[in-house]
Amino acid sequence: MNKTKILLVDDEVSLRETISELLIIQNYNVKSACNGQEALDFLEYWIPDLIICDIMMPVMDGSTLLELIKDNNSLNSIPFIFLTAKKENNLMRKCLLDGADDYIAKPFKIRELISIIESKIERFEKIKNSHSNLYLGKKKVFLHEINTPLNGILGPIELLMENQEKLDKKEISAFYESIKISGERLNRTMQNIIFYQNLKNNSIEFDPNSSSEILNAFLKTKEKIFKIYEGQEKRISFEIDKAIIKFSQEHLEFIFFELIDNALKFSSNNKIIIVSGEQFNNEYYELVIRDFGIGLSEQELNKIGASQQFNREKREQQGLGLGLFLSKIIIKKSEGVFTIISKENEGTTIKIFLPLYKNYKS
Repeated sequence: MNKTKILLVDDEVSLRETISELLIIQNYNVKSACNGQEALDFLEYWIPDLIICDIMMPVMDGSTLLELIKDNNSLNSIPFIFLTAKKENNLMRKCLLDGADDYIAKPFKIRELISIIESKIERFEKIKNSHSNLYLGKKKVFLHEINTPLNGILGPIELLMENQEKLDKKEISAFYESIKISGERLNRTMQNIIFYQNLKNNSIEFDPNSSSEILNAFLKTKEKIFKIYEGQEKRISFEIDKAIIKFSQEHLEFIFFELIDNALKFSSNNKIIIVSGEQFNNEYYELVIRDFGIGLSEQELNKIGASQQFNREKREQQGLGLGLFLSKIIIKKSEGVFTIISKENEGTTIKIFLPLYKNYKS
């Protein structure tokens, strides 16, 4: 049985270590951070069942951390308990109005903390079970992403059944291709949702001995992408050096597909996408994906998360907004480094440092 995961955030070292040890004795899986920024770094690849957080901390305080978490669709349902030594009559009310689930003042008894933790975890489990864990973001967007490819399958099938004697081979082939593309889109949507839930539950194992050749992974992905973006092969300019990366082939192709698909999707048809890759040093391979599309503002970059989309109606997005988020988590969990620089109406540059396989020599 998986242990309940708790993220403890406090800048006081002795108190943080004491609480952490006590919670571990109570059979909880605990990670600790010294401020809000360090907590956010953990949350990029490790999703807890509960967060316990001090209010007053350097770098990023607890209130700022709570605000960022509540603005993130993949994190905002996690129970959040404030822990503080401040003595203000209205502080508890303020914490709860800000979105915290509870508040406990220092000093406190461990039984009191455990009791609060148990009640909040029980509530969180009920919320997760009631939503079946299979729904992200706005309901109308979710339904659109299921119904559109489903109609793209059922519609052509109905036409084929009604007109099978009237259609020639070329027309039938076109219908089959349309059905296949819609089926792949639906499959991709469902697989991404399942993948997200498994990552959220920390149930995906990342084999440290996995390896794959990066140019081969790119070429296979490029072939898949242009089955969707038919006739747009010249839009990708690439120069990728061969190398063995410490990634599974599946995960590497997933990252390529999602990031290049986003770059194509958010750029006009006359704009190229530049993909380059070369060995950075003895430990890392540098991969860069650059587009000259609509870009993102600084505020939007700070809000990247599961199911997060920006101006969907204006930008005519397809998908649930999971691709970038999942790619980022895979890279982090595989000991890689992910950075993104973007500017509205100028484009986006994603730079990734992927660990080289230990037996690889350039």
